[in-house]
Amino acid sequence: MKKFYNFSIIATLFFLFASVTFAQTGVGKLSGVIIDTDTKEPLIGANLLIEGSNMGAATDINGEYFILNITPGTYTIRASYVGYAPKTIENVRIVAGITYELNIDLSTDFTLEDIVVIDRKFFEAKSTNTVKVLDGDQIAKLPVRGVTNVVALQSGVVVQDGSGGVDGNATINVRGGRGSEVLYIIDGVPQNNVFNNANRSQVSDNAIDQVSFQVGGYEAKYGQAQSGIVNVTTKSGQPHYNVFADVVTSQYLDDYGYNLYNLNLSGPIIPGNADHTIFLSGERGWFLDASPSNIERNFESIGKTTKINENNESGIWRFTGRTRHTFGDFRLNLGANINLRDYRLYIHSYSKNNSAFNPALEQRNYSFNGRLSQTVSANTFWNLNVGVKRDRATQMDPFFRDDLYAYGDSVRFAEQFGITLVRPGDRGQIVPWATTSRTADQNNIFWLYGRVNNLYSNQENDALNVDVDLTHQLANHLIEIGGGFNYNIVRNYVVSPIALQSRTLANLTEREKFETLQPTVFGYDITGKTKSSSGDEFAPKEPIFAYAYVQDRFELEDLVLNVGLRMDYFDAKTDVLRDPSFPFGGGSDPNDYDSGDFKEKEVEVQFSPRIGIGFPVTESTVFHAQYGRFIQIPALTDLYASQFDLDQFISFDPQYVQDGSIVSEETTQYEVGFRQLLGNNAALNLTLFYKNIKGLVNRQLSFFQKVQGGELRTYIHPTNSDFGTTKGLAFSLDVTRISYFGLSLQYTFSIAEGTGSSTSSSQTAVFRNLDAQPPKVIAPLDFDQRHTGNITVDFTVPRGELGLLEMTSATALISFASGRPYTPLDFFDILTGNNGGPSTIGYVNSRNAPGTFRVDLKVEKSFSLGNLLISPYLWVQNVFNSDNITGVYRSTGSPFTSGFLSTPDGQAAIQTNGEGYRQDYEALERTPGNFGIPRLIRLGLKVNFSNLGL
Repeated sequence: MKKFYNFSIIATLFFLFASVTFAQTGVGKLSGVIIDTDTKEPLIGANLLIEGSNMGAATDINGEYFILNITPGTYTIRASYVGYAPKTIENVRIVAGITYELNIDLSTDFTLEDIVVIDRKFFEAKSTNTVKVLDGDQIAKLPVRGVTNVVALQSGVVVQDGSGGVDGNATINVRGGRGSEVLYIIDGVPQNNVFNNANRSQVSDNAIDQVSFQVGGYEAKYGQAQSGIVNVTTKSGQPHYNVFADVVTSQYLDDYGYNLYNLNLSGPIIPGNADHTIFLSGERGWFLDASPSNIERNFESIGKTTKINENNESGIWRFTGRTRHTFGDFRLNLGANINLRDYRLYIHSYSKNNSAFNPALEQRNYSFNGRLSQTVSANTFWNLNVGVKRDRATQMDPFFRDDLYAYGDSVRFAEQFGITLVRPGDRGQIVPWATTSRTADQNNIFWLYGRVNNLYSNQENDALNVDVDLTHQLANHLIEIGGGFNYNIVRNYVVSPIALQSRTLANLTEREKFETLQPTVFGYDITGKTKSSSGDEFAPKEPIFAYAYVQDRFELEDLVLNVGLRMDYFDAKTDVLRDPSFPFGGGSDPNDYDSGDFKEKEVEVQFSPRIGIGFPVTESTVFHAQYGRFIQIPALTDLYASQFDLDQFISFDPQYVQDGSIVSEETTQYEVGFRQLLGNNAALNLTLFYKNIKGLVNRQLSFFQKVQGGELRTYIHPTNSDFGTTKGLAFSLDVTRISYFGLSLQYTFSIAEGTGSSTSSSQTAVFRNLDAQPPKVIAPLDFDQRHTGNITVDFTVPRGELGLLEMTSATALISFASGRPYTPLDFFDILTGNNGGPSTIGYVNSRNAPGTFRVDLKVEKSFSLGNLLISPYLWVQNVFNSDNITGVYRSTGSPFTSGFLSTPDGQAAIQTNGEGYRQDYEALERTPGNFGIPRLIRLGLKVNFSNLGL
């Protein structure tokens, strides 16, 4: 396979010649029956058309019809028959992977109203798993922004208050799964970075047409996700021109400097030609404090008080573009999604003197996609899809950036800042080779101005995705077969560069200097410059993922049976140690590596069956059940080792080494539930779920020896050693508008237990027990939030009603959750860690932090002037300024104090260092990470020019 080293060339060629998107986009199906209003007899040969497209169908001898291969979105349907009044049905919402049943009756009375606007369905009656769908209009009314924050409102989801800040992606845990177990897809392109399974891509809320969220039980076409699928479909161009702008700011309303600007353009590429349309969206955001916290810091010793996190700003650019083309039976979609984010990493110990040196982070995400689809016949269609993506993240000093020699250059530092460089390992101590002197922090608590964060990292993932699928309707069976592959180039570089200026390295070559730093490096040369050549110890990693699946969706009037089988293939394309317990035993040199010590990492092939069933118990009650096995390759950061990591075995003093032993993680899930209509205006959904999880990655202690019978040494490495179970109940109640009011209630009770909450949660236990592997203990996981609820109350007045209140909407969101667990400790000095770490005084996660409660509000008033719609709005988060605690000191259970100052050692420290020590220590304890967001007030204005003609 030709490697695409020059990404820009590939992207250009793609847009010039590609006829094809990575097809986890998914399409929907429309089916039903058309009958005579009076006689109820089926109408044979009645026509049905999706307006704005060339898609349609004619009814068969039973009056039945179906249309396949419909892109998710909201449509207008027109039904007609000779001698009958035509009927138009608006607001038909198509969801990926779901059959929308639309039964239509036509009348011979031509005086009847022929336009029907239907309400959104309470639930997808023909889904066999839990699917939540929100369209752009629903999202626009919510007092939250961002896809992850919208998904977090659904039952089964747990999120920490304030997670992700004002512009990042919140980390969500779905039904007790880890945060890395959710797959994000935008217009068919998976957005998760294979290196760390993180999703750094975003879409402007104003560019979203639909968000579909599946919680377990998803079809065989979906993989690489153990907990959930978030599928985002962006807007398409419309037959008429539209211009939309949105501005929102907190200027003069609070201290946090929130500013966001958005512009959308939409319409036909050629005026009057609806077969070729375009949609463009651009968004710019600037935020003075990217992670506001509801705590005030008071630095008494220097008379400084602040509510905001200083030098914690963030800036974003987001671009989304999509074109849609129809050529007879062929449809071509091309799209792009680009995210640029520059922000600062808040370090609490810098906040008094040194926040100017908060590290800078730069994230770049480019995703290009397209899809070519042909409807071969009414029963058959195929898709050919391609996507290319680049994801890059860099952390660096805000001043010196990628100039690694400058990090420890005391002369340059003195010239630029007028001070002497402070060494990272010593609070207030001056670099020995510096030429000038300066005063240390008087209380020795906070870092001095000028302390450089001794870390530079650059991580990059390029990906090429190709997919093909074929769907055929055979009687009552909707059969789909497909497959694809995902080829990646992964690069990683991590170094602590300050020591490059050490006098002890002065006479070494550049390579020798960097070798003493032992950077984590592959895909770059030893100095951090990108390299494309393979075959040496620093070559980039090139893993390949592939899959194939078959799915049969069998539909009768009162039964849906969804059966699928998925095959996953993974080739890490790397060599690993043949025997980590005897790393040099396969070669001729007992003290160094040779080719005999390594072997090629074995290819993995996994099969995952998926079964779902749904059927109506009564006309208003639908039962569903599902079973599925879900496989996920762990984050490759736990698989790929740098050459310097492996060299730790040579030095006979390894700490943490990725020895290449990890394999796929596995979740088996069971779900049963029912959906019940309550009259014409309400519905409830009740689901019971159980998950058995095994093979999760965590850290473990193992032994090795250099020579047979030699001294045993230990090392820490990732293994598939964790397991757990989660179970719970998800409940939702939805009420359509009754006297202008609507209601949505989402509640989840869940129990998440296991042996580890993350890939590194056992690090401390392992490090303190270097003589033996610590036992695995089943305990509540860190995200075991037993009770989670969200209540959304919506008040909307349509045009022409209630006088001055017409076209007014108000949405209140009430969120509540029980506290998360923590492991209690004895007293804890947050500066020294008790010289080795505190001791636990109870079972793992045996206590709980306080619960949280928050109310958000959004009020909007619209004014219509012909084709112009102006909508000012007020958006308030945490209306009552609730102090939501998101973290506590495990020695006290308090978010304010560790309790150290009240101990004899703490009192002695105050006596020795003075009152200023106490003041600064208390300021250090008041970390913003222990609190959720404060009250945030923002004003916005939307302007929409619609149905413009040219």
